[in-house]
Amino acid sequence: MKQANRARWVLGIGFTAAALVAGCDRAKAELLAPQNPGIVDPTAVANPTAALALRVGAIGRFKQVQSGESIWQMAGTLADEFKNADFEVGRIATDQRIADPAVANWNYGGVTQSRGFVRDGIAALQAYMPDSTGLIGELYAELGFFEMTLADNYCNGIPLGHTTNGEIVNGAPLTIQQVYDSASAHFDTAILFSAKLNDAGSIAANRLARVWKARVMIAKDRANATAAAALVTAVPTSYIYDMTFSTSGGANGMWTLNNSTARISVADSFDVISGSTNVIKNALPFASANDPRVPVQNGDLITPKLPPEDGVTRPFYLGYLYKGQFDPLVLASGVDARLYEAEAKLQGGDINGMMTILNALRTQAARPVIGIVTVPVMAALPTPPDQNSAITLLFREKAFWTFGRGQRLPDLRRLIRQYGRSQDQVFPTGVFFKGGNYGGDVEFPVPNTELVNPLFTGCIDRKA
Repeated sequence: MKQANRARWVLGIGFTAAALVAGCDRAKAELLAPQNPGIVDPTAVANPTAALALRVGAIGRFKQVQSGESIWQMAGTLADEFKNADFEVGRIATDQRIADPAVANWNYGGVTQSRGFVRDGIAALQAYMPDSTGLIGELYAELGFFEMTLADNYCNGIPLGHTTNGEIVNGAPLTIQQVYDSASAHFDTAILFSAKLNDAGSIAANRLARVWKARVMIAKDRANATAAAALVTAVPTSYIYDMTFSTSGGANGMWTLNNSTARISVADSFDVISGSTNVIKNALPFASANDPRVPVQNGDLITPKLPPEDGVTRPFYLGYLYKGQFDPLVLASGVDARLYEAEAKLQGGDINGMMTILNALRTQAARPVIGIVTVPVMAALPTPPDQNSAITLLFREKAFWTFGRGQRLPDLRRLIRQYGRSQDQVFPTGVFFKGGNYGGDVEFPVPNTELVNPLFTGCIDRKA
C-alpha cells in the first residue's frame, strides 16, 4: 500500500463497529460483532481479536459529534453557520443565544461517554496488541479530540470523570484551559506512539495527532501559533481524515438535519421577517456569498421543493457539502494545517506571509477536497491594510474552509478571549427572526444532566 494521505472511516451505531473503507491508500480492518450479546465469557474479550473489536467500536464513537442535534450542528447554530428552521424550543433558544442548561444537552453525554469507549480500546490494544502502535496512537488522538470538543464548546466547569476497574470516578469541574491541557497531553502521546512505525496507518495517525495538537495549542494561547505551525509543516495539504457513512453505519448527521428533516438551514447575513429583510450583524454570508467551499441550494428552487420544517424560515438553504446521505465529513485535514501556519504568520506581524498561504489554498493547481467537493480555483485576495483587518480576513477564510466542522464556535470564542473583541462584535446580534433579540451566550452551559456528579454544581462562569 502507498502512504496514506486520506484516511476514511465508516462510523457505526450502538454496537456496530467502524469499518475502514478499502482503497489503495487506506488501511483495512475486519469488523467483528459479539456472538452472544448479554452473556460474555471474560476470556472472549482478553485476546487480540477482541482488542481489535474494541478499537473499531471506539473509532465509531466519532459520530457522536454530528449525529443529529449534536455538538457540531448546535454549535454552528449558536454561532453563524446554521439557522433554526423547526419548532423545538431548545433549538430555537440555541439559535437565539439563550441556551438553557436544562435542555441544551446536544449529545454532551455521548461525547463524555465516548472517552470511556476509547480508553477501553487503548487498554485492550496495549494489553494484547502492544506492537500496534499506530492504532494505539490513533485512539489517543481520538481521546484528545473528544476533550478538545468539550473545551471548544462548553463553559468553564467541565468535569472529566472516568471509570477505573468498573468504579466511577467523578471529575471535578475544570476550566476549558485545563481540559485543553488534558487533550494536549493525549495528542502528545498519540504522536509518540504513531511515530514508532512507518507504515501508512501510523503516518496517517501521526498527521492526525499533529493537526489536532496544533489546534489545541492555538486554542490555549495565540502566542503558541508559531510552535503549532512548526508541528504541522510536514502534513501535506492533501491529507484528509474523513468520517464516512453507510446504510449499516448510519447517515451523515448534517445531511439528516438539513437536507432530510429540514430542521436547520445554512445561515446567512440576512433573513426574512414578514416579507422584510433583516440584516444580522456579524453573521457571515455563508449562503449568499456563492463561495464554492460552502455550496448551497435554495430549497424552494429544487424539484420537489423542500420547505423548512417550521414552514416560515426563509430563505431555507440546503448545504451541498453533504448533499448525499452518506457523504463524508472532514475531521482533520492538511488545509487545517495551512490555516494554522497562516495564523502563525499573522501573530508574527507578517501579513504578506499570511496572504501567501491563504492565496495558495485558493489558487494552487492541486485543489483541496472537502468531503466529496473538489474546491475550484478561486481568485486571490488583496492584502489587508492593517493587522485588525488581517485578523478579520483570516477568520473569515477559515470559516469558509472549515464550515460545519465544529471549528466556528471555538474560533468566535477565541476572537473574544485572545483578540480582544467583544461578543457584540463577533456573534450574531440584533433582532432575532423568531421574535425578540439575540442573547449573549458565547458557549454552551454544561447541561444539568451532569448534576448527578456531586462535584458539579454548574458552570464556573460563562466567559468565552
